[in-house]
This record gives sequence, structure tokens and C-alpha cells, in this order.
Amino acid sequence: MKPIFAVMILGTGLLAGCMDGTNPFQDAEMEPDPDSEGSPDPDSIFATDLNEDLTMNAFEYDDAGTGDPSDDTLRINNIPFDNSDASGGGYTRSATALPNAFDVYESPLSGGPNDRQYFAVFQRASHSEVAAVGTGDYIGFGFGGATLQRLDGTNGIPAERPEYYTFTGDYAAVRITTLSGGEDDVEFIAGDTELTVDILDFDVDGAVEGLITNRTLYDVNGNSLGALNDYVSLATAEIDFSTGEILQSTAVGIEGVTGEIASGGWQGVFAGPDGEEIAGFVVLEGDVTSTEVDDTVRETGVFITANGG
Repeated sequence: MKPIFAVMILGTGLLAGCMDGTNPFQDAEMEPDPDSEGSPDPDSIFATDLNEDLTMNAFEYDDAGTGDPSDDTLRINNIPFDNSDASGGGYTRSATALPNAFDVYESPLSGGPNDRQYFAVFQRASHSEVAAVGTGDYIGFGFGGATLQRLDGTNGIPAERPEYYTFTGDYAAVRITTLSGGEDDVEFIAGDTELTVDILDFDVDGAVEGLITNRTLYDVNGNSLGALNDYVSLATAEIDFSTGEILQSTAVGIEGVTGEIASGGWQGVFAGPDGEEIAGFVVLEGDVTSTEVDDTVRETGVFITANGG
């Protein structure tokens, strides 16, 4: 984002906010800078192609093993006004707890007028790690991102066999609504992911598809807001055997009464010397379920699944 463009957007938003009492900051609709998207590295993939506002293009988890909370931080690049840099520090672990293997992190606040409070979900497993980030401090969905990372650089694929493989694991998402332009617009979703992998039936590419189920909504403090009457269908995706990538495919949110309520895409990668894990991200935009207020949402989610045979 060019500085002069940022100033113009923020200035206009500030006037609107002062007049109607809403959050003054409007996220700009812009194309990501191709020079800042990072290299096409199959060991470090970002959701920049799935949504123009998901601008995160570099990620690092700091854990010195000392037990000091200051060493348990996320370093996230290319997110505006999150104060996550050499002077502001990284995202630190929140007291908010989700009922699975994911942890919640918050961006540092300097007290300045342009601070935004960002929230992230993060999980590290044996061979991969994933993170998703978002903020409620814009009139729209704001900026954010999602990433999947291989930890050891291996891109093995499970051995060919005529039976399907089933991978299961946890899911977590940062969900942004468009209600108020503030912290109340940020929620978390925790759920389960199940993927089915077919290595043989496609002559060249292989296939992966799956579901995200048992979804429960939480506020930023970790209080349960109840189970969601929906699931996410991850449409069949091809496997690139040369890199261990699961190529982009579509994703659909389906609510039990209403039917399709959200749509978007997903992507993944095999991790581990024998493809023991699949890490992935999902991006959806659409309506909330029919049991909630009339509003629109963006869900940026991530998962890690393990091969159960």
C-alpha cells in the first residue's frame, strides 16, 4: 500500500466515522502488490490468491523454549497497522482458549491512533504449522491472511494403494462480520476436519476432498456462542505429485435449513517424509446461518490433519 493512498483512505473514513459513530476505518479494495506476495514456495503457501485483502506474505513462529511468554510469538508480515515489527514485537498468545490444538494470539498495541487489534489462530504439529489472522477494526472485513508451512521441507506422498486414505484433525478460523467495525465483529470457530485421499483413481494427479464439521462459535474471550448448524464441503482437488501440493479448489458452507450460505476456496499440502500430515487453509464469504442476525461474514480458517490409514 502506498503511504499517500493510505492517508487518503483513512482520512475519508475518519469523516464518515465521526458523523455516524461507527468505526472510521474502511479497508481499501486493492490488488496485492505482486512484488510483495512472496515466492511460490510449496513449503510456505499463503492465501493471497483466494482473497485480495488476505495480504499476509511471510510468517514465522518464535519459540526459544525458555517458557518466557515473550518467546511465544507470531511474526506476521504485510498486515497494515498491526504493529508487528522489530520495534512493536510479534503477536503474543492470548488467554483465550479453544477446545482443540489451536492457540489464539493477539497483535501488539502501541496506543497510537492507527492501531488495529488483530487476532490469529495457530497450530504447530510434527511436520507442519498453520495460521490465520483477521481484524474487526474496519468497516468491511479488513485485512488478514492464512498460511500453511512445512517444517522439515519434505513433500512425501502416502504410498499408492487401491484403498482410500483418511486424514483427520482440528480446524480453527477467524470469522469477521460486518456489524459494528470493532472487536465484537471478531469470532472464532473450532471444528473437525476429515479428508479423503485417493492416490490411484486419477491417472496423473490423484484427488483429495473433505468436510469440516462439528463447528462451534466462540467470542474473542473464548466464551462459547453455541454450535453452528452448518458444515463446509471441500470440493475435490488435484494433487501435484512433484511438489506434494493439493491444488486450489472450491469450498462451500452449507447450513442445514438454508442450504449454501457461503463460498470460497481451499488449498493444502502434504507434509512429512511419507505424507503423514495434510495442512490447509479455507477462505469463505457469505451469510451467517439462519439462526443468527442478518449479516455477512468472511471466514479464514486453517487445519492440520494426520493420516489415520
